[in-house]
Amino acid sequence: MNTIPWVILPFPCGSSFADRRGLRKDLLIALRVSGSPVIVDLSSCGTLAHEDIDLLLECVAQAAGREAKVLFVAGSRVNRVLLEVTRISSLVPVFNSVREALAYPQIAAENEVEVLRASQFQKPGSA
Repeated sequence: MNTIPWVILPFPCGSSFADRRGLRKDLLIALRVSGSPVIVDLSSCGTLAHEDIDLLLECVAQAAGREAKVLFVAGSRVNRVLLEVTRISSLVPVFNSVREALAYPQIAAENEVEVLRASQFQKPGSA
């Protein structure tokens, strides 16, 4: 079984401007690393400010043009609702915990194998 090197970045809400700049730099560098999925963990945030939403949208845009995969861990119901209202959740998978996010590619790969197996057993002309 192949192990995917994960990058898990905690998202510090309510941090200073300098901390936010450092986080932005770390996120964008992590997204540039080809083949490394990035989990942005919002669990430490009670709620997201508009600056936080802007940064998350920038991460989504950065990942969209590359092979990078970005996943968000909402960590709270409030954050999940904000990600749904801003439609970020329609662009990026959002999970309740890091554990769920870590399982995501494995589940997708298993489903892909099942679809592949099912298509191999279909008779020609039966669809």
